[in-house]
Amino acid sequence: MSVEAPLRPVPVTILTGFLGAGKTTLLNRILHADHGLKVAVLVNDFGSINIDTQLVVGVEGETISLANGCICCSIRSDLLKTALLLLDREEPPEYLIIETSGVSDPWAVAETFDLPELRPFFHLDSVITVVDAEYVRQQQYYEDLIIHQISAADVVVLSKVDLVSEEQRTEVEQWVRQIVPRARILPAIYGDVPMSLLLGVGRYRLDVQPLVTPRVHAHNHDHEHGPHCDHDHDHDHHHDHTTEFSSWSYVNHRPFALKKLRTVLQDLPETIFRAKGIIYLAETPGRRAILQIVGVRITVSVGEPWGDTPPGTQMVFLGIPGGLNGDALQKAFDSCLTDVPAQEQVVGQQSWFRRMFSGT
Repeated sequence: MSVEAPLRPVPVTILTGFLGAGKTTLLNRILHADHGLKVAVLVNDFGSINIDTQLVVGVEGETISLANGCICCSIRSDLLKTALLLLDREEPPEYLIIETSGVSDPWAVAETFDLPELRPFFHLDSVITVVDAEYVRQQQYYEDLIIHQISAADVVVLSKVDLVSEEQRTEVEQWVRQIVPRARILPAIYGDVPMSLLLGVGRYRLDVQPLVTPRVHAHNHDHEHGPHCDHDHDHDHHHDHTTEFSSWSYVNHRPFALKKLRTVLQDLPETIFRAKGIIYLAETPGRRAILQIVGVRITVSVGEPWGDTPPGTQMVFLGIPGGLNGDALQKAFDSCLTDVPAQEQVVGQQSWFRRMFSGT
């Protein structure tokens, strides 16, 4: 493939962070901000359904979804090919944002864009890692992976600070500072961060190492310390996420009864720590509802009209290895389906707690 290099390399921002940290919320903020840049976006997701692509809404230009898999592993060649094809368009982008999946290795993506043959085309401006202030220290099973993602950052967006006390927020900030002392930490509620602190902040330096070298940097292929992405400096990079996460998806074109759905969601097993999806509710049949589950919290919010898209439910659930019983989940969600039209309701946004965690 022959692509002419632009007059100036296109700046690239890598947007990373663990599952449910708030990456897509921040991405939507960036894309709707008044920064005057023509931004191209590559969105990668984990699971058989790319929910994140559907949640990036109302954007001028194009959002490009890469094939299923880790952006730094099985589709890495697709990443390079797609990024270069963007420059070959009639109106090439002025800025490129890559939203990685919650299990991706930002170091490997950063190394990719630092390859000598890519430098005339792109320069890595920054790595932004989103950290969930409420939930990040509760993920002991995946702590190494989270530390690895934070260690790559030169900007850390500390999300959901409204859900924690000042003392908790300070503790998380100090923990982040130990991992990556050079990073700028930006507190945020619903991704509300000044754009001048996120885009065009400088040239990323791969040669700057964090103060604390996480165990995850060791090449430990037996996952003794939990899941992680190993990467070699010769840019070979392989691993199998099936040993680190369980994933299960649900698709149906019949509507859910909200009351029954709430009960099933609140009773989800503790082994499921993340879920997201687009939901078809009988109570609001004309608009899609958005499901977000992060740890203890469940949020269902009514969003945009379906438009030309046929109504239907698409959900992805992530859990610890062996922690998902697909048959039981299928039966539980099928029990929420209804063919009886419900009275139209103004649902807005509803938030609940899971019984397994809250003890209620």
